[in-house]
Parts: sequence; structure tokens; C-alpha cells
Amino acid sequence: LLIVEPVLMAPLRREWEALKAECAAMKAEAAGESEKKRAVVTRRIGEKLRAFADRIAAVRVLDPACGSGNFLYIALQLLLDLQHEVIAFSDEMGAGRFFISVSPAQLYGIEINEYAHELAQVTIQIGYIQWLVNNGYGLPADPILKRIDNLQQRDAILAFDADGKPYEPEWPQADVIVGNPPFLGGNRIRAGLGNAYVDALFKLYERRVAASADLVCYWF
Repeated sequence: LLIVEPVLMAPLRREWEALKAECAAMKAEAAGESEKKRAVVTRRIGEKLRAFADRIAAVRVLDPACGSGNFLYIALQLLLDLQHEVIAFSDEMGAGRFFISVSPAQLYGIEINEYAHELAQVTIQIGYIQWLVNNGYGLPADPILKRIDNLQQRDAILAFDADGKPYEPEWPQADVIVGNPPFLGGNRIRAGLGNAYVDALFKLYERRVAASADLVCYWF
């Protein structure tokens, strides 16, 4: 939460506070107008709020060392909460309610460990289902536990082509990158990863990351 809130949510919350004040001012200014004029203003407010809700649902969040999905789980919960607040405010403004559209499809992750990768799939989906039920949106369509193709099981910092030549793998495009990549001290990298892997890593990142650097530096 200490990372996801300021990196992902703070900019969205600033934008939301400004929009909320704008819509409230529009509503207040139209209070003394004719019913037709008030209806036009209410429609414009609804359009603005739906556009911002769509913006929240379009944010792409990447954790390139996602483990069992904790950072992505928190990101999804906070995005859902914010969109839910927008929907409730739309109702308060008389512009009506609309369905939640934030979903796990906005989340992207890379994880090398098979078990952690599978656990992240379930963690995020169950969290999403629980949020929907707890906030009165019912259950998603079958299958209840959907696979998240955006969560990839692979190495995030080193890959090999068909000829065995190392290359730097591409990461999915995202608006925000959060996470907690693995720490492994420079003098323990070889013991933890093996000489062949470390030699390829050092060669690939030569002149960009010092050989004495902690493993976590390769993510940055």
C-alpha cells in the first residue's frame, strides 16, 4: 500500500477531486435554471463522470516480479474502490449509476516461479470476486475463476533466443510499474543463480549495471 497508493492512486485521486468539484459547481449553478437546462447539465455531468470511470478502467499496472500477486491485488482493490466512488457520486448528482468496469484485465505481471505464478492468478481473481460481492455487484460471468493471460511465467531480466544468445526481454506496456523485485547480494548471485546465468547477465548488462550490484538493480 505504501508503494501502490502514491505511485498509482495519488495522481488519479488528484484528478478525481478536481472533477468532483467541477461537477458539484455545475450542479449548483444550474439549480436556478429551467428543468430542461438542468437536464442538459446533468447529462454533461454524467458524461464527464463516465469518461473518468473509463479512464480508471484503462489504467494498466505492471509488476515485473509479481510473486503471488500482492501488489497487483492491492492495485485492483484500490482502482475498484475509486471507480465505485465515481459511480456513487454520479448517482448523487442525479446522473444515474453504471456498472463497475475495472477488472483484472488491467493487471500485468511477470513471475519466474511456477507456483507463485499460479497463486497470483487465483489471488487476484478471488479478490476481484470478493470485492464485487461485498459491494453489491454480484458475481462475474462463468467461468468464475478466469485465467489472466497478462500474468506471464518467465524471466523478466534475461532470456535466450533459439541460438542460445542472451537478450533483454520486453516487458508489457503499462502506465504504472510497481513491485518488489528480488534482492540477492552481489557476492551471493553466483551461488543463487549459477555461473552460466550470471555470466550471461553480466555480459548483457555490461556498462549499464555494475557486476557488483545487487540483483534488484537489473529491474530498475
